[in-house]
Order: sequence, then structure tokens, then C-alpha cells
Amino acid sequence: MTNTPGLRVDPGAPAAPLEPAPRPHRLRRVLSWVLVVLFGLLVPITLISGWAVRTVTNTDRYVQTLAPLARDKVITNYVAITATDALFNQLHVEDKIAGALPKRAAFIAGPITQQLHTFAETQMKRVTGSKTFINLWDRENAFTHSTAIALLTGKNPPAVSKSRALVVGITPVVTEGIDKLDAQGITVFNPLKDALENNRVLSLQLVSEKQLHAAQGYFKLAIDFRWILLIGTPLIGILAVLAAVERRRAALRIMVAGILACLALAAGLTIGRQFFVTNAGPVPLLVATHLFDAIVRFLHRTLYITLAAFTLLAVILWIVGDSTWAVALRRAARRGTAQLSETAEQVRQSEAAARAGAQLAKAADFVATHQPPFRWAGVVLAAIFLLTAHTSAAILWTLVLLGIYELALVGVVRWSKGRPAASVTADAQDDEMPEVPAAPRT
Repeated sequence: MTNTPGLRVDPGAPAAPLEPAPRPHRLRRVLSWVLVVLFGLLVPITLISGWAVRTVTNTDRYVQTLAPLARDKVITNYVAITATDALFNQLHVEDKIAGALPKRAAFIAGPITQQLHTFAETQMKRVTGSKTFINLWDRENAFTHSTAIALLTGKNPPAVSKSRALVVGITPVVTEGIDKLDAQGITVFNPLKDALENNRVLSLQLVSEKQLHAAQGYFKLAIDFRWILLIGTPLIGILAVLAAVERRRAALRIMVAGILACLALAAGLTIGRQFFVTNAGPVPLLVATHLFDAIVRFLHRTLYITLAAFTLLAVILWIVGDSTWAVALRRAARRGTAQLSETAEQVRQSEAAARAGAQLAKAADFVATHQPPFRWAGVVLAAIFLLTAHTSAAILWTLVLLGIYELALVGVVRWSKGRPAASVTADAQDDEMPEVPAAPRT
């Protein structure tokens, strides 16, 4: 050992402590990545499960889901055309007209039937475009809701339906159309009215048997594992963050996994739409497309909300990170904040602003003094919302709002503690100093 001139080594001094060897974190990193991947795989399944259970098992939600179809021109015109064709096919109108005409005039039975068909279809479209049809549509969907649940769970449908496809009755629409035609002097369809009201034989197919068969397995899994998914998926995301060495980056990975999962679900819905339209059976392609869009519209809304939440949290986590662009962005934000602070300081010089600032400071001091009750109040409210939430989107937004509330609380406390003591003392002195009366003039 070479002694440096001017320095003396004490032979009795204790040896310098050895730096502890870094602990291996490989297992935690691997576990965190596995949980992140599992979270990404479960997010679309959880969204579909929550949507399926809430939409199909609740009668009001089921009726609300199908309600826009009663205002869709594509659907209402299709119902009118289907009802008109059913009337003419069951009564063999052309044959009756031909039998009522002389043999020499039988050749005009076809044109007459076509004109009558066009007129009847116009009357039916007026019925399907009215408020009466909207009420009938909602009532029939509520009536067939039990059939939809039975078909999706693989059980035998109730006695009201012998079909293995999901249908909605349009008999009331047809009888309403017959009354409209009768008012116009066309009574050829009157014999069918009593039979239709007693048997309710006319219906409109919403989902074919093949489509239902494909959805039964997924729906049963959604019913059986709904609570496991709704609680387990967010819990897996939290565990992935807790198990990580760098938790902010793990949280960012969770958000990115959620974004990718939402995009994958959007692509899957596009493929599912094509499958639904292709296997619609006798339903026209345009009608099947409108049916699918109405059925999954709440799922689309939940998907967009969830995607927006994941994206917002990912941006926040990236901004507070240590990447070059994030650091540059924070510096620019600080410069902008400093300029705004200077402007605000100038505005604060006014008497009204000073009083408002003093009141705000008092409120911040009160929050800082009673911080634990405010913190627990937010946790209790979030717990109540989590216990009553029925969808993964509601759970996610509750956690997001709880995080925002906690961050805001921390910000208020830091601002209260970081205010200059001189300004606080001056404010207190201004509040406590009695007003001195002016001296009398001599």
C-alpha cells in the first residue's frame, strides 16, 4: 500500500464496511411479466363477461339494448315487408283475385296483386314507423326475454316459443296493419286477424340457431366465472405492480397491456360481426349488420371507456417517468408553470385576490391538519362503489377516481406545508390586528 504524502493511516481504524451485494430480482421480474401478460389476456374476456351478464340476464337492460331497432328504418322497413309477405303468402291473394275475375281477365290478377301488395306494404310501413310499433317492440322483447336466457344457457325454451332461434313476435304489428287496411276498404285480410291474435305465429328472427349455438359456450362461461373475472382481473394487475422491482414501469406495462387488449377486442368484434352476418340465415345482410351493431352497442361503449382510461393512465405514468422526452416535457411544463405563477403573483396583489387566497389557505391548512379522515373517507366511498359495481369499467373508473382523489389530497397538503411562513404570519396578523381609530384633529 502506497502512502500518500501528508496523509497518515491509522492502523487501529476499523475496516471499511463492504457494500452488500445486490439481491437478485430476476424472479420478481419474471413473475411481474407473467402477471402483466395474464392481465392482458383477461381484460377482453372480463369486458365481454360483464357485458353479457348485465345485458342478457336483466330484462330492462335487454329491452333497452334492442330498443333502438324500433327506430331504425332498415329494421322497421324489413318488419313491414316481412309482415306484408306473410299476409299474402298465407291467404294466396293472387289466386283469390284470379278466381274472382272472369277467365278472360285472369291475366290481370298478377298486376292487381302487385298493386295491392305495394299498398299494403305502405300501410305496414306507416305502422312500423309509429309510436305504437315502438311500444309493441319493447313489450314483445320483454315477453321473449326468458326465451333468450333459456336458449343462451342451453336449456329448453319456455312454452311460448318452440323455435331454437331468438325471435321477436310481430303478430301485433300485422293485426294493426290489417286494421289500417280495413279502414281503407280492403277487407280481404280480415279472416286472418282472429287466427293471428290467438296463435301469435308470425315472428322476426333476431339471432339464428347457428349463431346461438356458437354463443352458448361463451355465455355459460361468462355466467359461471363472472365474479372471478370482475374481481380477479384488477387484482392480477395490482399484484403485477407489487411484485415488480420498478413499480412505475410495471404499472405502465399494465396500462399498455390493457390498451393492446382493448384493441384486440375491437378487432375481435369486427371478425364477430362478419361471422354474425354470414350466418344470419334468411335475414338480409344489411338487416343482420344493424342487428349486430344494436346488440353489442353497450359493449362498444364499455370498450371505448376502458380504452380511454388505460390510455390516460399510461400517458400519466409515462410523463412522470425518466425517459428523455418525459424529462424534457416536465421541464417545459415547469417553465410554463413558473410563468403562470409570476402572472398569478401579480394578480394576487389585489385586495380581493388576497382575501380569496387567505380563505383558500385556511381550507388547505384544515385539510392538512385533518388529512387521515379525508383519506379514509375516499377509501370508504371507493369501497362502497366497488361492492356495488357490476361491470369491469365501473371498477376501473372507481380505482382511477380514487387515485386522482388521493393525488389531489397529497397536492393540497404539500401546498399547505410549502407556503412561506412569512405570508402565513402576515395573514394571521392581518386577521388578528384590531383596527386602530384615527387620532382626532386639533
